[in-house]
Amino acid sequence: MTDGASTYRILMVCTGNICRSPFMERLFVARLRAGLPEAEAARFSVESAGTWGLVDHPMEPAALATLEARGGDASDFVGRALAVEMIESADLVLAATREHRGLIVTELPRAASRTLTLREFARLLGPVTPEQITAEAGTDPVERFRAIARAAFGNRGLVPMVDPAADDIGDPYKRSQVEYDRAAVEIDEALAVPLNLLLTT
Repeated sequence: MTDGASTYRILMVCTGNICRSPFMERLFVARLRAGLPEAEAARFSVESAGTWGLVDHPMEPAALATLEARGGDASDFVGRALAVEMIESADLVLAATREHRGLIVTELPRAASRTLTLREFARLLGPVTPEQITAEAGTDPVERFRAIARAAFGNRGLVPMVDPAADDIGDPYKRSQVEYDRAAVEIDEALAVPLNLLLTT
């Protein structure tokens, strides 16, 4: 795990690394670039990989089109297979589903303290306010995101979970456009929670 204060490394994980996790990765990057000065956005390293990654494959076309419709860019993207070194080097690992989270923690048990599903991350941040983050971390974006992550993990067991499946993002691969749109909405809404805490000072 990175110890330096200057950068923050986020790893997004799904199965094939051609639909959900690259969508998560590239949409998050697009939102960061829209909300922060270029130099500050560049302090975040956001990558993705798949537990059964389709190595060197581009994004699946329907996922790519859905991403581009929301302002994301995957022009240089290629799929990667998840490796323990990727988990080890990440400050935060965000998985598409509970199954992926379980596989990640099985691969590297000590990563449990920094691995959640994306929707779980958003749910745990529900009670957190930008004012709390500012009081703890000031205005530096990386320090704010470190505080956001601490707040999420600190809320485990405290924020009610109505349905465990609500922490998962469904797999749209080889399904209808409706499923791609549903996954896109779930990802965008989940990303909006930490981004609002990061960008509202």
